[in-house]
Amino acid sequence: MRSLDFGINQHQLSKEITDLLNEDNINELAKEAGFIKRSGGKIDGFMFLDILLFTHFNFKELSLNDLAVQLKKRYKVVITKQSIDERFGDGAIVFFKSVLEKVLNISILGELEGIFTQYGQVRIKDSTSFQLPETMKDEYPGSGGSGSPACIRIQFEYDIKAGKILDLSLHAYTSQDATNAKDTIDTISSGDLVIRDLGYIVLPLLQQIEDKGAFYLNRLHSGTNVYEKNKDGEMVLIDFAKLHKQLKRDGIIRIEKQVYVGSKERFKTRMIIEVVPQQVYQERLRKAKASSAKRNSTVSEKHKATLGLTIFITNTDTPINEVRLLYTLRWQIELMFKIWKSIGEIDRVKKMKVERFEACLLAKLIWIALNWQIMRRIVGYFFNNKKIEISPYKLFKTLKASLIEFKQAIVSGVDNVISFIDEVMEISPINHLSEKKKNAMTWSYDVLRLF
Repeated sequence: MRSLDFGINQHQLSKEITDLLNEDNINELAKEAGFIKRSGGKIDGFMFLDILLFTHFNFKELSLNDLAVQLKKRYKVVITKQSIDERFGDGAIVFFKSVLEKVLNISILGELEGIFTQYGQVRIKDSTSFQLPETMKDEYPGSGGSGSPACIRIQFEYDIKAGKILDLSLHAYTSQDATNAKDTIDTISSGDLVIRDLGYIVLPLLQQIEDKGAFYLNRLHSGTNVYEKNKDGEMVLIDFAKLHKQLKRDGIIRIEKQVYVGSKERFKTRMIIEVVPQQVYQERLRKAKASSAKRNSTVSEKHKATLGLTIFITNTDTPINEVRLLYTLRWQIELMFKIWKSIGEIDRVKKMKVERFEACLLAKLIWIALNWQIMRRIVGYFFNNKKIEISPYKLFKTLKASLIEFKQAIVSGVDNVISFIDEVMEISPINHLSEKKKNAMTWSYDVLRLF
């Protein structure tokens, strides 16, 4: 069967997907995980993965009885809902995690040609969280307060240069981003660029990144003490309130300083300070006051001053006027989280035993990761070759609507998966175009063109 000449090597991708989801290979993973304990059982690993991966996206509405019905319809297996429930145990979790790991390791060719050539990986990381039924509070404790006592955090990191997912893992909400940053420092290599949000920033970690020969770009916490040397070489604490007034008075948008961050062990770094537009400042101030009111406190003058500034620290040589634009690449993850929740419905959870919840969530993440492989190739192809901006949101919506067709293509073989990808690509420049919104960037294409 002829593949359309889209230049994304559909054959390689299709073969890797079909090889991975081959019935024998999946059952072998199930055996290694301990999900299959004896031969001749009613349900094997392939069947179990199938009914969770390709049945229904809304697991809040999907019952155990629904899964039993699907087994009867697809495999002529008659089983009770109680027997289905028994399959959700530690073996199932290990099994699904091993499948997810295999999907994440599907090889990807670099998707962005001629971009970020000075770096190895361009690593963007963030986390998303959502509340769970209270019955899961022991495994996934929340932060307390007015919300549910149970909450989960998903860590997600990918290399924008190659389009490869580097981390997709489940954690308790109480496992903070800074802790995750420390735990995963060994995965960073020389030449990598690490772009992360405020929550991941710990000064010793930045020193470790620099010691590895890697690069960082981060915003700085407003409460962090920052020093600079005066003419006499003495360390002087920067007064951001005073600095803010000076910049506004002189009409200066941004400046750069060589600074020392931290009260005790002062970390030397490059700092870029930008004055935010007035409307942005007012919105930040409104949120800060609302947050302080909940704690029966007020917003300090120092904090008010920093709200009028955006402060970056980096050890890159990115031109001063491009630092903020480079940092906005991190917003892509927020767009993906929106897709996960609005299309993937990962946050729609009903009361169930925790093993069943984890298996259902991992099944969704497997589906997301599989379709990520397709989405990134399509997006990268049209960006590189046609200068056309494809909306990941619209594309994922189509892929969700094509759930059964995708499953049928996988079980039918490589040529059918190639045809499936070709059909999605054919309609993409017509039906999946990004729509420009005023004062907004879509998937950061506007930024990518600058690098």
